[in-house]
Amino acid sequence: MSVRSAERIAIVQAKRQGSGFLLHPRLILTSAHLFDGTNAARVAVPGGTGTQNCRIVWHRYDEMCDAALLEADKDLVADASKCQVSDIKWGRITDLSAWERCEAIGYPLISLREGLRPDTEQLVGTLKPGASILRNRYVLDSSHSVPPKGIGASQSPWQGMSGAAAFVGEYLIGVVSGDPVQWGHARVEAVPVHVLVEDEPFRLAVQAVTGSQIELVDVIRSIPLPVQAAVNSSTLRWRPVFEADPIGFGVHRVPDSPGHPSVVEYIARSVDIDLDNHLELLAREGGMLLLSGDSAAGKSRALFEAMRRKLSDWLVCKPDPDVDISSLLLASSDNRRVVWLDDLHDYLRSDGLTPSLLDGLTSRLVVVLATIRTEFYEQYTDDRSRKSLTRGSGAQLPSSSGRVLRAAQHIIIERIWDRSERQRASVSEDPRIANALESDRAYGVAEYLAAGPQVLKLWRSAYRVRGNPRGAALVAAAIDLTRTGVGSSLPRDALERLHEHYLEQAGGLALRPEGLDEAWNWATDVVLGVTGPLVPSKGGMYKPFDYLVSDVARRSGPDDLPDLVWSEALRVVDDSRRSLVAMVARSAGRLDAAKDALIPLVQSDDLEGLNILGAIAASEKSWEDARRCFSRASELGDSIGTHNLGALCVIRGDLSGAREWYALAIERGELPSIGALGLVYEKLGDQDKAVELWKRGTEAGDPGSAFHYADWLRTKWQSEESIEALRVAADGDIPFATLSYAGVLLRKKDHETANAYIAKAYSVAVNQGILGDPLGSLMAGVTAYSFGDIDLGRKWWERARANGCQIDWAVLEAPTDYPGLRYLAVSWETLEKVGEDQVRLLMQTLWSGDCLDCGYPLGGSVPALYVDDMYTHADAKIFHFGLCRFPHWNDSALISVAKDVGISWKSATAPVAIGKSASNLIPALFVNPSLEEAQFVMNSDQSWKATSQYGPHSVLSLALDLQPLWSGFPSRAVDSGALAFVGEGEVAVAALHQVWSAPSTIEFLSLVERSGGVLLVLSSALGPEDAFTMEALADVLQSWDAMVRWVPLRREIV
Repeated sequence: MSVRSAERIAIVQAKRQGSGFLLHPRLILTSAHLFDGTNAARVAVPGGTGTQNCRIVWHRYDEMCDAALLEADKDLVADASKCQVSDIKWGRITDLSAWERCEAIGYPLISLREGLRPDTEQLVGTLKPGASILRNRYVLDSSHSVPPKGIGASQSPWQGMSGAAAFVGEYLIGVVSGDPVQWGHARVEAVPVHVLVEDEPFRLAVQAVTGSQIELVDVIRSIPLPVQAAVNSSTLRWRPVFEADPIGFGVHRVPDSPGHPSVVEYIARSVDIDLDNHLELLAREGGMLLLSGDSAAGKSRALFEAMRRKLSDWLVCKPDPDVDISSLLLASSDNRRVVWLDDLHDYLRSDGLTPSLLDGLTSRLVVVLATIRTEFYEQYTDDRSRKSLTRGSGAQLPSSSGRVLRAAQHIIIERIWDRSERQRASVSEDPRIANALESDRAYGVAEYLAAGPQVLKLWRSAYRVRGNPRGAALVAAAIDLTRTGVGSSLPRDALERLHEHYLEQAGGLALRPEGLDEAWNWATDVVLGVTGPLVPSKGGMYKPFDYLVSDVARRSGPDDLPDLVWSEALRVVDDSRRSLVAMVARSAGRLDAAKDALIPLVQSDDLEGLNILGAIAASEKSWEDARRCFSRASELGDSIGTHNLGALCVIRGDLSGAREWYALAIERGELPSIGALGLVYEKLGDQDKAVELWKRGTEAGDPGSAFHYADWLRTKWQSEESIEALRVAADGDIPFATLSYAGVLLRKKDHETANAYIAKAYSVAVNQGILGDPLGSLMAGVTAYSFGDIDLGRKWWERARANGCQIDWAVLEAPTDYPGLRYLAVSWETLEKVGEDQVRLLMQTLWSGDCLDCGYPLGGSVPALYVDDMYTHADAKIFHFGLCRFPHWNDSALISVAKDVGISWKSATAPVAIGKSASNLIPALFVNPSLEEAQFVMNSDQSWKATSQYGPHSVLSLALDLQPLWSGFPSRAVDSGALAFVGEGEVAVAALHQVWSAPSTIEFLSLVERSGGVLLVLSSALGPEDAFTMEALADVLQSWDAMVRWVPLRREIV
């Protein structure tokens, strides 16, 4: 029997009127604040035994709890069997994901009938465990419009709802405690019941009245819906995945070929492993997988085949883009279900895929599979307003569409096929695949199969006499109008108005253009049985072939779109696309068009429009205009607008105001505000409060909080917890954290996963950089340098500087004929302390061996110089740039730790002549003792000088009693500082807990025996790739940092 029955819904009259829930015929659960010093109340339930007197048997009213238990003098219901506490499931929510269709029934003011008689109201909405974390409350957002205020102007319409029981499915999960006024009465808060059950006096009070013990259980995700509504099968049709047709699911058609099927065999792509791994996870937990890439890159086919491999026995629905898909939540939850959204941008609207709908589908373990073209992904995730690496403290462009994209697991598919993919395709017997492989490698195989390059060539070649220049101009108009974000289905008259511009640009009347009807016939004619440049759509609309749009978008940015295209876009755009048009216009530098697109949204109090317009005003430093937009959004209960008010306060230096707004944003469920509030407390000098917030934010999944928390933990040497926090940050769109986490994985020898995070860091940084984000450009440059692409790194850093980014590092380049490193990333602080000349001298002592953090080779990358200041000297080491370290001069007490396997060294043996007689040969062991580490030593005048690890004036040269070679042959006096050993084909020297050895000939070993030792020559001039020639060893002897000592032979063989 369901416990959500009418006879359990109590009206409680104490000092205040409220609601309650019958746990037992005589035991009522309600809210403590109703009593205000009294200990008694009168309670009744619908259809019960009448109003009964009750007394408090337990109550708790503090920061953590607001609840009470009442015991009635008599049973409140006639049939006691219908109201037993043993029937109640006491539920605890174990994660922060939103739960749809949470319900609470009580007696609020809004339900007063004529004569002011009370009645019930059933509040249905979304439970948000991640909101009001700091207040230890659950938040229930109403699914309905905000109710009017109560009878008194100051009264909440929800007054009287306090004490009502909140349910998720059949689980009792909370007790309504209040209505946060800042939300404009759009939500109520509830005390989690686990707070009550974990309170021993509460459990004892329940047992004393009912004779039963209560037990708390974790709420499972697969909760059946309380009401099943029929889904309109004509609009939302479910079918088994194994019956799905690839053409119907967005896979491009291919040219006909006699004797071969209409769809070519699937050639495995390199991305398939990632797709399978993600689908296996989503099959267990629900959620969304998004595949992005250029048109005809193979997105739909790769995702479709992955769905058939991993979810073949599931049911799949491919809704029409024009249908309201919110009813997907009403589908039966007893089957495993997939929602397929090809061309996701067509579904990103208010009645399409929203964050709340995605949350609801995820809570039902539904898997959402989607594809989106690169240019749309970049526009929806435009975060150019960020001013910190953590995204936490800057004003945001908070489109709900962008939030959907960020909530998805995201994979990028490349347009150009790699070698392994082409090799797999080469064994196919399908002539269409063979032809695609033989085509121009500037295009991908999938592109040729979809006739993309063929249609592109047809369109470009049409601008000529006796061609179809007018038809080509119609296509060009459709492509550019689509690129503004208005949608891909375009009215015919808009294209006809625009096309004259493109025709004139191409040559106008000199091309002898065809008539308009002929132009339309050519533009819509099907090529190779696949598609045409323009595709007829519903309602007399036309879509440009998406491959043409992607090709043009790759070659030019939105800032290349002509003025008249923006004017036409504003003429034809509907309200569902205005936000996207505004963001595209903003990225194009067309702020006038962006504002014009937003005005109708702002006038109708559209939250997204208000926030975007506010962000644009903030970017122009129109602070008052920005404040008005954000304030209006906040007044309407929007958490993003509230956050942005905090960001404005930070920019203006009002930390007290920022603290208040961020705290309110957190109450409203805005996770990034947790990290931002932590930064405010840090600036106010309260480090403990900042760390507390960052820890809470990390536990809640906020990447910005996690980044700061990981950095703080690192300073406390709490490694594992720091790594976990860094992982949370890396899974967000923070390239700085993502690249750093890849370095952590390298240190753990998980290079495959590390490579995936490196690719993600670069992809996210590039996307942000393309959209003008200076920090994205900065990190794209860091990643390019870490790949060894110097020109690309310079390009991104130039873009970052042009957008106002101050870069803390420089990349120095040495002449090609100099020994040592060719490139080195160094901090400006290091350059200021030691001078550029000394850094360049240091570069001659270092070589690209292994990274001293992860142990993997530095290769051709630009390494980062990290310096530990030891006061009289400073240890200078090189690491993977960004992955393992950033350039830094560390003068704190915390000294960096290198990898356990030690530094790299190189050695060789050769006899050397001493004095003028060539016959006076001495055995010498040449060693470069450290490829990756050197030193700065402090001079008497407090200046720093570069030297190699065992070079002149170095700490180790003094410890080993080394002397410069130019000062003469060292003494052969015997000491215990170093000993030489000979073995079979090898000579070795042990010194200062270090052993260096090198292969040796029989003749050389005999020379060592006769000489009674070996001359140890230490110099950085011996490079890792140098051949062991006499000329190379002679250069070592003449190097400025060559240091020597005589090492006596120990006669035992090792």
